[in-house]
Amino acid sequence: MAEEHMVTEWDASDWEAWSASVACPTEPQDDSSPTVGYWDVPDEDADGFHAELLARRRQLRRQALDDMLAAVADSRWADHLVLRGSILLKGWYGDAAREPADLDFVVTPHTWLPAEPRSTRMLDDIAAAAAAVAAARGVVRIDGDAARREEVWSYDRAPGMRLMLPWDAWHAEEPFAGAIRLDFVFKEPLPEEPRPTAVSARGAGDTCRLLAATPEQSLAWKLLWMMTDQRPDGKDLYDAMLLAEATPLPLDLLMRTLVATDPQWAGRRFEPKALFRARPDVRGFRESNPEITDSTESLGRRLAAALAPTFAESAVVPPGDGYTRRVRYLGSWIARARELLRDEGVEAVLVYLSEESVEPAEAVVILREAVGADRCTVADATATLIEFLARVTYREFPAFSHLAALAENALTTLRQTV
Repeated sequence: MAEEHMVTEWDASDWEAWSASVACPTEPQDDSSPTVGYWDVPDEDADGFHAELLARRRQLRRQALDDMLAAVADSRWADHLVLRGSILLKGWYGDAAREPADLDFVVTPHTWLPAEPRSTRMLDDIAAAAAAVAAARGVVRIDGDAARREEVWSYDRAPGMRLMLPWDAWHAEEPFAGAIRLDFVFKEPLPEEPRPTAVSARGAGDTCRLLAATPEQSLAWKLLWMMTDQRPDGKDLYDAMLLAEATPLPLDLLMRTLVATDPQWAGRRFEPKALFRARPDVRGFRESNPEITDSTESLGRRLAAALAPTFAESAVVPPGDGYTRRVRYLGSWIARARELLRDEGVEAVLVYLSEESVEPAEAVVILREAVGADRCTVADATATLIEFLARVTYREFPAFSHLAALAENALTTLRQTV
């Protein structure tokens, strides 16, 4: 009788010679059984690494980050890219900040779209430049030819493009390799002007200067994501806590950041209950940052305490009717509507408000202020909006009976005290 050949599971296999009774697994390898090696896996998953090799790998990865940053800084695209994210926090807060995972950029101006040919050219240029910088410095190798770019739809508020750049290096006859993700977000408003900032992933040695988000703007974005994402990320909670404890946040900047993404915020106050609307998902954050032992509750308390001045600033804003409060914070939306009105007419403004999914109350305010409050009443703006909705948005549903209710709700909302 022939010897039975058993199929070995991937996670049971090793690099030694297999016996004659073992057959190669036939199922695809998945993320639960990663290949052993010095690849770009989270540090806590690399159980077989010697501490010295692990530290060296981190140094090499930071070198790759610095090479990529230098490539961006020296490129013709530098004036169109605003750096944000964990790489900045590492420079500001040192060991207290988590290890930078990737590089994040906001593309300017906000009218630039991913589908434009220059978007692809930009990513290709950066990939080639990063390879050239790494070759000149001679510490790591970046394979620009193997770069992968793709559209990103994981951002709830703005479209993006992603560039994956592989890197590798040898040290003491040991191979190290990985890939670093560069994310480019389009159509992202910048309520506060970026500042030229010296940046280095290694914290020493060569630095480069890039346009970067300020700590205040970074904190405002973190709070935006915490309050609007369906499941906030634990890393955003931790980053927000670090930023808030070091950076006073003006209420005006926070509100402009919130309203730029969701105009409904113009009719709300910033309160603690809004900050903790949903419990952050900290599982991935804990796995990637085991050295950070604070509980979710502790991080939340520290963040709320650090934001106390901003909460207080919001609380003392005098109450007013909903219309007046919305005018105060909808400036960027009104400015855009005025441009469209001047260049293309009222219909273009209405299409813009519809495409951006602006709610009726805010749409009425934006439309009226764009036309001119002295020439258009609230009732007139409401009637114009409802006529457009009936003619365009709900044209395939002539029996839709809620338009009158929408109009009444909008008028009621604008009369309410906020």
